[in-house]
Amino acid sequence: MIMTKNTRQLIIYLMEQPPEKEWDLQEHKEKRSLDSNAYFHVLCDKLRQALNISFARCKNHLIADYGQIEYVDDEPMIYKTNAPEEYMMELETIHSKCIRVSEENGKQIYFYRIYRASHTYNSSEFSKLLQGTIEECKAQGIETATPEEIQKMQMLWEKRYAK
Repeated sequence: MIMTKNTRQLIIYLMEQPPEKEWDLQEHKEKRSLDSNAYFHVLCDKLRQALNISFARCKNHLIADYGQIEYVDDEPMIYKTNAPEEYMMELETIHSKCIRVSEENGKQIYFYRIYRASHTYNSSEFSKLLQGTIEECKAQGIETATPEEIQKMQMLWEKRYAK
């Protein structure tokens, strides 16, 4: 069963349940507008063209700079591999940033911090990613939406998803 309740409502509901029953709880996070997601991808494509790099490399760069770290057991996820940075940055299935290179048994070993995929972000997290992307685009002379247009996107999101 999935339900959305505030803390007080949840406590009352749980107090009425059998004490031996077990629960998995997850904090409710507001969903973001698909319009903002589409806009992020448009800007990412324009930026990759200006920088003459692949879409995957550009998106990985933006997510590593402005995105959200993936955590496992309250610790940042670190991935150890023999895959060099040039390879990892071209992957679309994992977002990472090389944080250390060392040597083991005469071979280079790479350590990457892993970042969550942008489709898992709530509106606040995605707003940070989008604002960083906009600043990067402006630095390259890429035209972006006006502050009014961005505010309109945010208002659209609030109309659709705010409770």
